[in-house]
Amino acid sequence: MMHLILKTMKKIAVSVIVLLFTIAATVQGQVSLSKEEKKALKMEQKKQKEAALAMTTAEALRSGTFVLKADRIRGRGGVIMNVDPTINFVAVQGKEAFVQVAPSSGFGMNGLGGVTLRGKITSIDIDQAKKHGSYNIFINTLGTAGNLTIMMNVNKTGQMASASVKTNWGSWVELNGYLVPWTGAGTKIHKGRETF
Repeated sequence: MMHLILKTMKKIAVSVIVLLFTIAATVQGQVSLSKEEKKALKMEQKKQKEAALAMTTAEALRSGTFVLKADRIRGRGGVIMNVDPTINFVAVQGKEAFVQVAPSSGFGMNGLGGVTLRGKITSIDIDQAKKHGSYNIFINTLGTAGNLTIMMNVNKTGQMASASVKTNWGSWVELNGYLVPWTGAGTKIHKGRETF
């Protein structure tokens, strides 16, 4: 009997707490905030968003399923081009890595105006800086096109990321953009035909 009473009181306490939070939220919506309070609220919201992004980035890197979606690429000549992030990327999915560069308008070896390379990951090393929390990632792959060396720098939220990709025959390209998990609404990538 006592157990039943305690259980009922617990339910009532939870209901009261939920009701108080609801009332507080309603009152807060009606009360105008000062400039300082609005600024503090925005700062807190920014911190929470960054913390959530940092957790997502850490989990994507830990699980070995992530995509660097590039909105800019730079080749050996130093020319920087704005590109479509859905078709320009470096992706890691388990034991495989994909590099796709498609700066043109649909013509090319992969059907998207560029090249698509896939390789088996032979080594991957992820180091996180203690001071700022940014990541340095080193990946070596072996595929039908030969060896690829991928060096990535990613800030802790994944919102700034770059990858330098080198082939064993001397080609080099740099992709700049942002890092997202392999799965999810933010990924949306389109792989072309593998070049080799």
